[in-house]
Amino acid sequence: MTTKRLLEIAKNTMEQARERNEVDQVQVAAFQVNSALTRYANSQIHQNVASNKGGIAIKVVTGGRIGTLLVNSLEKGQIKDAVTDAVKIARVTPPNKDFRSLPKPAKWIPINDVYHKETAECTPDYRAERVKEAIDAAHSRSQLVKAVAGSFSTESLAFAVVNSLGTSAWTEIAVASIQTTVISKSGSSQGFSSEEQHSRRIKDIDAAQVGGRAADRSIRSINPSKISIGEHEVVLSPRAVAGLFMYLGYIGFSATSFQDGQSFVKYNLGKRVFDKKLNVRDDPRDPKTLYSFSIDGEGVPKAKVQLVEEGRVSEKSICYDSFTAGKEKRMSTGHAIPPVFGFISRPMPFNILVTSGNASVEEMIQETKRGIFITRFHYTNPVEPSKAILTGLTRDGTFLIENGELTNPVRNLRYTDSMLSALKTIPMIGKDLEILEDVTTPAMKLAKLRFTGITAH
Repeated sequence: MTTKRLLEIAKNTMEQARERNEVDQVQVAAFQVNSALTRYANSQIHQNVASNKGGIAIKVVTGGRIGTLLVNSLEKGQIKDAVTDAVKIARVTPPNKDFRSLPKPAKWIPINDVYHKETAECTPDYRAERVKEAIDAAHSRSQLVKAVAGSFSTESLAFAVVNSLGTSAWTEIAVASIQTTVISKSGSSQGFSSEEQHSRRIKDIDAAQVGGRAADRSIRSINPSKISIGEHEVVLSPRAVAGLFMYLGYIGFSATSFQDGQSFVKYNLGKRVFDKKLNVRDDPRDPKTLYSFSIDGEGVPKAKVQLVEEGRVSEKSICYDSFTAGKEKRMSTGHAIPPVFGFISRPMPFNILVTSGNASVEEMIQETKRGIFITRFHYTNPVEPSKAILTGLTRDGTFLIENGELTNPVRNLRYTDSMLSALKTIPMIGKDLEILEDVTTPAMKLAKLRFTGITAH
């Protein structure tokens, strides 16, 4: 479905709502997500699926009362019911004293080179060929490789937004992603690792490279040893860095967290809380980001926001939608989450770019006398958002660094630390950026990260 057709649906839906005399303002976003996925396990393809999902997100305002509803259907009958239900919700909802207005129309400029037909219309045969390349590359590394699993997916995401104040905007992108996990075995010990790539151009995905890298770390992670917990110097791959900044974006740079008193930024305005070398921005117009929408979920042009500047955070670090901006009599920065990602009520950055440095991962390892190399984190969760304390586990390849070399694999570790401490001293930042969905980042070497637990095996 074209953005032109989505715009027509959004306008028609808005007019239906405006016919209700009690409605003061109304906003409608019509969206379409077309996705296809090839999944593989035990080194063979076992599933190939595709789906086309459309829907509307509607917001009506009556007497300061707000009714919101998201429906995964573009059928006329379902849309009509959604309008009725949204009005009913508004009627029974208490007035929101913080609501000021839906956003007024603003000039927006489309972002070029974000929708590629070859990505959006990728065939199952093409995905199958790339999956075979990943599997073959992994098994070619060693007979110790026993199984390869993962998925190769493509998505086209489009939405159009209108409101009763005159906003009318639309955008469309297409993305491709491959994720591969490799299991190796020697005797009774298994090794695991994974790798991923994301791009708006499907031909930029190098499946063989993904499979080979995952296999190399998987083989190397067999027979992990136990090390002591406590503070360790660490070298983080881009995937590990991305995991940290994704959560910092959620807990720190969202206006919702800032206004609720849960953001560490609120208590450190103007302070250099990170290493001076650290610069981070949210910038949808940078070609190195993945989800480069020109507008947000309210049809507001997405602005570039400097989240961290030479280690400092400030009021300019915060990302707003129209509601949170209205509470502070500010302008929205265009960070309402688009409806293609579901119903998420808080503004957040999702085009995060960490500025690169001049070091390679190899140089970081060489400059480390004793430390730990971490491929990625998982099960990360905030412990104390106002202090930027996170906890999570290492995964997919954790290795000891001794005298400038990777030596033994180690058991997975739990880290629990404040990012205000962990990112305070960053001796080296990588020169190569990797696109990892919401975050584009280089590798990093941190002077210390606190580990509080270790797995049994």
